[in-house]
Amino acid sequence: MFRYLFVPLLVLVFYCKDQTLNNACDINSDSYLESTVLFNLLGEGRNNCSTGTIEFFPTVIALSSKKGVITEGIISPLSFSVSLKEKPEAQVEIELVVSNPSYATVSPTTLSFDSTNWSNPKNIALTSINDSLLNGNREFRVILTPKSEDSKLDLNPAEIQMQILDNEKRMFLSAGSYRGGDFGGVTGADTICSTDRLCPSGSQCKAMILNGTTRIASLTANVGDGQLDWVLKPNAHYYLTDGTTLISYTNNTSLFQIPFSNSIDSVNYGAWFGGNADWVFNTNTSCFTWSAIVNTESGFILRTQEVNNLFFGATYGCGNPLKLLCVEY
Repeated sequence: MFRYLFVPLLVLVFYCKDQTLNNACDINSDSYLESTVLFNLLGEGRNNCSTGTIEFFPTVIALSSKKGVITEGIISPLSFSVSLKEKPEAQVEIELVVSNPSYATVSPTTLSFDSTNWSNPKNIALTSINDSLLNGNREFRVILTPKSEDSKLDLNPAEIQMQILDNEKRMFLSAGSYRGGDFGGVTGADTICSTDRLCPSGSQCKAMILNGTTRIASLTANVGDGQLDWVLKPNAHYYLTDGTTLISYTNNTSLFQIPFSNSIDSVNYGAWFGGNADWVFNTNTSCFTWSAIVNTESGFILRTQEVNNLFFGATYGCGNPLKLLCVEY
């Protein structure tokens, strides 16, 4: 008898992808017959068919989504709703576990459903765990395991496939030096940074420079309010491009904290910035909003050799060439 089952199973494996079978719900298709054979072998005794797909490991758990993305340093949790697909005859307890607990937390960790509330969605919240490591984006899962004395229910676990985005970034000084009006304002400065050889492969890089209209770090001194296209992330650590030399970290409003752990540079005088030491743009010290190339105009700069309050250094004549401070975005 086995040889009669072998060929259909080979065909079944050929059509199988991501635990689903295409066309397996069409009773006139070969896939329907093949999947029925397989479910008999698995002890299911039925073709467990839903529109367009067959689940190899069906579950009673219904999820609002089976995928999600969270970011380190973002305090607001990502929410999902959970309910049951059918009315149970006994209470159903669902245990929730994060596959890598160093990436995120889930709350609550248990859910309970019965015959009166089985179809009422309950919310769960996933919150990222922030670290100081430059460790890239990572994958993990939230596993929901149902338990019940109702033997008619499909009590296989459900999973939410998750990705956590790393908020740690790198920074560097541009290869070239530019007079205050030579780099094309914020847009031109961003292009210079993104095309610099030190911009990490696959990343976008922007210039840490202000213009008061399209790039704002703060409207109020040291608050971080009213930000527009600001280049720093909240609650993030910033490294040199070697990936190990920590420069500083930001607070929850995306502003650097002083003092720094290390200086950005030990050779160059500084980089154009255009804001005061309190992160607020200053029209009078931005090389006439990055259009002047004469020393009768001045621009506020960042002293990249400094690690304390001297980092927000001084004004500099716009006719002098300086670097741009580039940040991985």
